Amino acid sequence: MSAGTGAAIAQQQASQDVGAERRSLMRQQLQAVRAIAPVVRNGGDPRSVQQQAESLLTIGKRKLELFPPGSDRDDDRARPEIWTNRAEFDRIGQDMIEAAQRLAAAAAAGDRAAFQAAFEASTAACSACHERFQFPRR
Repeated sequence: MSAGTGAAIAQQQASQDVGAERRSLMRQQLQAVRAIAPVVRNGGDPRSVQQQAESLLTIGKRKLELFPPGSDRDDDRARPEIWTNRAEFDRIGQDMIEAAQRLAAAAAAGDRAAFQAAFEASTAACSACHERFQFPRR
């Protein structure tokens, strides 16, 4: 019986760790977007926020790994559709990753037009995911 209890506790801890990492990455993603937005809005040099653009790519890739089956128990904002409609969730996540790749490349090149377009695509993918797969804040 203790082996079963130990496994259950370990699974619960792993689920909580995944949930905590998801929340942390969402905060980091929001910080990066908030740093990038004024550069897009004011026509600044995309190279000045290259690090934040690259972080969106890293975060986007990692986030897709943080929704394994059973990890919905400790996240009151994640909709069950993440797990029941995983193909759609992964598709939207891949859209975000591809936009973030373009964003990071445009930042490195200092290409304002491409940077703005990629930022708009990135934020559209984020919004699509939140609208479809995240409950609103209470």
